[in-house]
Amino acid sequence: MNTIRLSDDKDLQVFMHPLRQRILTLLAVHGSMTPKQVADSLSMTSSSAKHHILKLVGLGTVEVDRTALINGITATYYKRTDATVSIGSVEGGPRAALAQNLLKEVQDGFFSQDRVLEDEDGHFRGDMLTGVLHLSAEEADELIGIVRSYIASHEKIGIKTLPFVYSVVAYHA
Repeated sequence: MNTIRLSDDKDLQVFMHPLRQRILTLLAVHGSMTPKQVADSLSMTSSSAKHHILKLVGLGTVEVDRTALINGITATYYKRTDATVSIGSVEGGPRAALAQNLLKEVQDGFFSQDRVLEDEDGHFRGDMLTGVLHLSAEEADELIGIVRSYIASHEKIGIKTLPFVYSVVAYHA
């Protein structure tokens, strides 16, 4: 998986726009969509949706998936790229604000409805874990490697898969 590093403030501003964050989440959950489908889902105009999608294309976080002829009109479907976005150091400023907003989006989604740990068939549905781990430097490296690898291998929509929103925060205390 590629990593997109947001090294300058211009790229950071493009990425952190609230509508663009919503578009990225929408594409991650539902897969490829046309600007019209995005617009309908987010209650915005198609031209505004396309504008924001093209900004994300320029950043490298979204790409054309395919085109299809619908009622005589060629529709372009866009999808998230197979890339992780690195915002760099979050010591204050807009990078810290972006990190806080991303965490808040996940938290708000988690608390937006009653959560049960398991569905009626006993399958995992959601949970929040907090605590402190005591790890050696090597174990910390191993843990983040396992988490990143697992995430990378499960970010694509597959047959019989369900979208799970996540946020992983770990730091040396």
